[in-house]
Amino acid sequence: MVTDRSNDLPSEFFAKMVESVGVGVGIYGQDGRYIHVNQSYADLFSVSPSELIGKPLWEIVPEMDATKFDGYWASFDEGETRRDEAVHKHNNQEIPVTTVTTQWSVGGTPYHFGTIKDISERKAREQEIQRQNERLENFASVVSHDLRNPLNVAQGYVDILQEDINRDELRLIDNALDRMGVLITELLELAQSDEEVGEMIPVSLKTVAENAWYNVHTPEAVLHTPDANHRVMADESRLQQLFENLFRNAVEHAGSDVHVTVDTISDGFYVADDGPGISSAKRDRVFETGYTTDENGTGFGLSIVQQVVTGHNWEIQVTETPDGGAQFEITDVGDTV
Repeated sequence: MVTDRSNDLPSEFFAKMVESVGVGVGIYGQDGRYIHVNQSYADLFSVSPSELIGKPLWEIVPEMDATKFDGYWASFDEGETRRDEAVHKHNNQEIPVTTVTTQWSVGGTPYHFGTIKDISERKAREQEIQRQNERLENFASVVSHDLRNPLNVAQGYVDILQEDINRDELRLIDNALDRMGVLITELLELAQSDEEVGEMIPVSLKTVAENAWYNVHTPEAVLHTPDANHRVMADESRLQQLFENLFRNAVEHAGSDVHVTVDTISDGFYVADDGPGISSAKRDRVFETGYTTDENGTGFGLSIVQQVVTGHNWEIQVTETPDGGAQFEITDVGDTV
């Protein structure tokens, strides 16, 4: 039998523990005023703990409504814990924090105990990512509207000329226009792939892979899919986008007559080809935006794959087949049925 010896410990012990936890700690009375804060919390505002003692919580957290505070405070059940994010303000400083607040009674009197962690760096990263995404979306929109139309016009004139003139120069122009079209398409996909994954439903790996294959120019390539109709929980359009980009990658790097295989593994699925594979030194870089080892590649395709995988909370890694080809394994997908 284990005996509770906490009453044998001096109050100084608990005070020392509060100071050593490494995050801010606040203890609040029934009236919502600070009755104890540790130095870590006071350091957020460059003040001493005594400066915060006695202040009401709504003065430090302005988004709290003082007129509704009593009802909110009383709504806690004994032992209930709530997590929240807010901005704490004091001494002309504003600090975004995450809080974990629990109500406990001591000697019949309820108190609220909270830990407070500075999340300024995380918020700054989130804001920078949002700004980058907005810039990317704006740029993609300009590219789509301002380049797509003249590109289509140029392609139309080349098609007309090729009906009457057989010149290598026209084929080179045609290939260049095709490449510009791929760049525009993949840039738009890259911008859109930051959007949240849509509805997750059971979808057939075989069906989605075959639909993606039809959208990739593969006249000499061969696709092998599983005989069984395995299903996974996924956003179907995003999963098709993932397959399309992996198939294009296989054709670009393994040749127009590549054989591509899609099949399941214990906790996911894979896409493999019979090409030369990807060296271990390059595998960590293939998902970087703009990185490519093919002079005709855009460097966007596998970045889009990575974003689709991340949006589903899956994992992806590059390995190799027994014959040395490239194999992309998507895992943490859950059971395939």
